[in-house]
Amino acid sequence: MPEINAVPDAGRAALSDAIRNGAVRAAAVIRAAKSPDAMVPGLSWTAGETAAHLVNEFVDYTAYAQGRNNPAAGDHPSRRNSDANAAQLRTDPDRDLASLADRLLPAVTGFLAVEPPAQPLIVSNGLALSWSTMSSALLGELVVHGLDIARASGQQWRIDRSDALLVLDGVLTMMPRYLNPKRAANVRASIEIRLRGGPRYLVEIDHGTAVTGRSTAQARPDCWISADPAAFLKVGFGRTGQWGQIARGRLLAGGRKPWLATTFGTVVTRP
Repeated sequence: MPEINAVPDAGRAALSDAIRNGAVRAAAVIRAAKSPDAMVPGLSWTAGETAAHLVNEFVDYTAYAQGRNNPAAGDHPSRRNSDANAAQLRTDPDRDLASLADRLLPAVTGFLAVEPPAQPLIVSNGLALSWSTMSSALLGELVVHGLDIARASGQQWRIDRSDALLVLDGVLTMMPRYLNPKRAANVRASIEIRLRGGPRYLVEIDHGTAVTGRSTAQARPDCWISADPAAFLKVGFGRTGQWGQIARGRLLAGGRKPWLATTFGTVVTRP
């Protein structure tokens, strides 16, 4: 496959500001939720468990960024994420929403206070991530689980375009490692992701492996996907169905082989 540009790291200041703002919003939603036992729609977690996971993600990633408690590298990042999440909830029994809201902001501040490491470090999913990709992932935790807790408690929650773009920059950096090699074994495709109001990314899949990067004017993808960033994020994380977003014009596919947009959704494992 031809080489493509590496996905550049998002700026530290932009990510830090987005994380701070997201943490304030998430803490407010957690504090306003009525019951820690309310189930999150579409998940097996309660509001209290989701909030506890959110706090512990920042605690754990602070340690990773400091070079402490880093797990071994490995494959199957979705499975490793699931195992790490279960371990978090076993270790931390706190489900009190006021307590968790109080704990979230100090945990976020602790992560942001760490001087970004010079080299990528391994995190709970077994991947070596730069500080920027770690931060994109944590911003994703805030905006997606903020949505989860809001839905569980009947509150409003929005995912801003600017936040979604920052999260997706990290998601697309990690995407090749979330490719399901069995499902993608017979797939050879180049797909351009056109995020509205943001950059374009090129994803190249070649029989069970993939690379991603920023697209260029010279790219000739088999398929392109034009996407509202927040809609693309929610579909990717399984928080909404793709067909409703397509009907609303928030997702659109085209190119020589537009059907590859559906293939893309089936060969990538959710984070």
